[in-house]
Amino acid sequence: MSSFSSPGARRSRTLAIGGGLGLLGALSGLLWGATVLVRGEGLVRPAVQEYLRAEGRELASSGLLTADDLTRIAMPSFTARAAIWLVLGLVTLVSAMMVLAARNWARVVLTVFAVFGIGLGLRDLIDLNPALLNAFDAIAVLSLLAVLVVQWLPGANRAVRARKAAAFAV
Repeated sequence: MSSFSSPGARRSRTLAIGGGLGLLGALSGLLWGATVLVRGEGLVRPAVQEYLRAEGRELASSGLLTADDLTRIAMPSFTARAAIWLVLGLVTLVSAMMVLAARNWARVVLTVFAVFGIGLGLRDLIDLNPALLNAFDAIAVLSLLAVLVVQWLPGANRAVRARKAAAFAV
């Protein structure tokens, strides 16, 4: 079987797994961003209400801060993170597709953006977020951590070299 970019180069299972994990991480990040932009306050408000019931009883009972106030305060942060996740997800998606085509530059780009995605996901996981967003964060972090390892294994390196050799032979 050949890579979809170079006739004669064999497809690597290692790169296929790495590209698949990259796609999974990218889709998780894209879903995080899209979910926040589409559902917005309706997604954040229940988490804020739960926080006020569990942790912020004094604030809620004093009437100084309502769930609507706290939701309005939190939304700019969620919207900014959504935009970041969309950019990270888009670049990761494209680079993961190119990793499937055994492009070495794509492995480098995917590595850099995976590190940023892991950092953002871990930051989100320790923050107060709705459970759905935490699930997207966990999927992104785990898949991007795995892709950091898998795409640099010896089998992936051989596949990239083989694709280059096949391209130069043509």
